[in-house]
Amino acid sequence: MNIDWLALVVVAVASIVGAAVTVTLIATGIKLLAVPPAGSAAVAPARDDETDDVAAATRPAMATIGGIACFTLGSLVVLYGVYLIVPFFHRG
Repeated sequence: MNIDWLALVVVAVASIVGAAVTVTLIATGIKLLAVPPAGSAAVAPARDDETDDVAAATRPAMATIGGIACFTLGSLVVLYGVYLIVPFFHRG
């Protein structure tokens, strides 16, 4: 039995890079969606659902767009990984 060590290293590196890219995209999306409104205090007091002010300023539009874009790209990376793993999708 022979092991193709180069192929093993390529698969390991691709797995680590793919996981890092996916985690980075999702974490960046979460961070962008957590951007506070412009001019708000750095540390806001805790609020419950009954006292939330829905008319308050929202996060910047570019942060929302960037967050959604990061989640979309992260989802596409995951779907591409599933495509590569599942042999059913490779039938011709």
